[in-house]
Amino acid sequence: MKQKQIKQPLISVLMPVFNAAKYVEKAIYSVLSQTYSNFELIIIDDGSTDKSWAILKRLSKKDKRIRIYQNRINSGIGYTRKELAKLAKGKFAAIMDSDDIMFPDRLTIQAKFLQANPKVVVVGGQCVTIDEKGNESGYKKFPLKHDDIYSMMFTRMSIQQPASMINLSLVPKDFPWYDNSVSPVEDLDNLFHLFGSGKFANVAENVLYYRVYPSSSSLKNIKRTFWLTMKVRARAVFNYGYKPTLLAWIMMIPQMVAVTILPAEYVFPVYSWMRGIKNKTVTLYNGVYEVVKATLN
Repeated sequence: MKQKQIKQPLISVLMPVFNAAKYVEKAIYSVLSQTYSNFELIIIDDGSTDKSWAILKRLSKKDKRIRIYQNRINSGIGYTRKELAKLAKGKFAAIMDSDDIMFPDRLTIQAKFLQANPKVVVVGGQCVTIDEKGNESGYKKFPLKHDDIYSMMFTRMSIQQPASMINLSLVPKDFPWYDNSVSPVEDLDNLFHLFGSGKFANVAENVLYYRVYPSSSSLKNIKRTFWLTMKVRARAVFNYGYKPTLLAWIMMIPQMVAVTILPAEYVFPVYSWMRGIKNKTVTLYNGVYEVVKATLN
């Protein structure tokens, strides 16, 4: 009787970096500490002007699974994500941001789910939100089933991009990954487009510490981000064949009114609701990061 299990499929973890020196080391260590071992961590630095590139070079020497690249100039998050997708060699692609932290069993849970559900093209998971200092600030709960995820996507995020894993074997070879012209909502555009490649799902487990802070790319200009979101929603309907419910159309009206009439500083609570963020205050545990760092050092 064979004792050895079938080899884990390769997962390509895709991480764009731009001026993330404050956070990127912990993000990388959270990937290296995964219970799932067969992965490649592909990182592109998008012309950072801080110490990000130096950190990437130092850490890449400690683990052969890390592959780093650098854009000569800052080219945008959508462009960088597109280049990362081109470099992926794995069967699955796990999306990861440079300021977030993976739960240790994220890759194991999501890879197991995709293997058990071969018609699912994207699987996400639940998130705990953290602030700039790494303190837990709230949580994001997402629906588990495809129909609920599909209908919710038109008015609120129903899968968190950096908490998602994609089954690349279901995605067409000529798929137009990430449109840089709609950054920083290129992730939403990409998810709408991926509905044409298979089912969506979320696992019930927490898989990511998702960092939310005012200087993050999606919050720097909230009103601009919202109107780009509206553009992406329209594109989903007219270009990708997405079919929103009547209720979804109705729910969009108060969002538009609120963003139009409220000062920018008051839009954040509305935007947070749209992103599914619920608040609480506790402390983030960094033990896994410290253990892995000590091991590699």
